[in-house]
Order: sequence, then structure tokens, then C-alpha cells
Amino acid sequence: MKGLALVLILSGIILMALDGLEKVLIFSSFNGSVNEMQAIVDLTPSYIWSITKYTFWFGVTSFIIGLLLFFLVKTTKPFS
Repeated sequence: MKGLALVLILSGIILMALDGLEKVLIFSSFNGSVNEMQAIVDLTPSYIWSITKYTFWFGVTSFIIGLLLFFLVKTTKPFS
């Protein structure tokens, strides 16, 4: 179970980092000034922003479940 917990923690970290990369790519895809953040948010369709939100929250959920598994599951030694 500790292995599964580590996999969930790692996948949560990767998904949260992927969310940041997605937002950077959205902002860099528009030519012009990035200072106009509201204009970029208005020009981007809402389903694109929801993809980044789902990625982030799925990463947070995976990370928290991994932490819970890692710290709450008792370690048993096989063949003892």
C-alpha cells in the first residue's frame, strides 16, 4: 500500500504542475501584452479554463489521498 501511496503522491504533484504549464501555454498562445489578463481570460473559452481547473483539483485530490494512505496504513512485513 505504501507503493500505491507514493504513486498517488507523485501523480498529484505531476498533475498540479501540469495545470500550471497549461495556464502558461494559454497565456503565451496570445500575441500581445500579457498584462491584459482579463482580456485573455475573456478571449479563452470557458471549457479550456475548466480543463485546467479539473486538472488542478484532481491533482490535489490524488495528492491528499496519497498522503492519507502513506501515513494511515500500517506497514506489515511479509513472511514474518
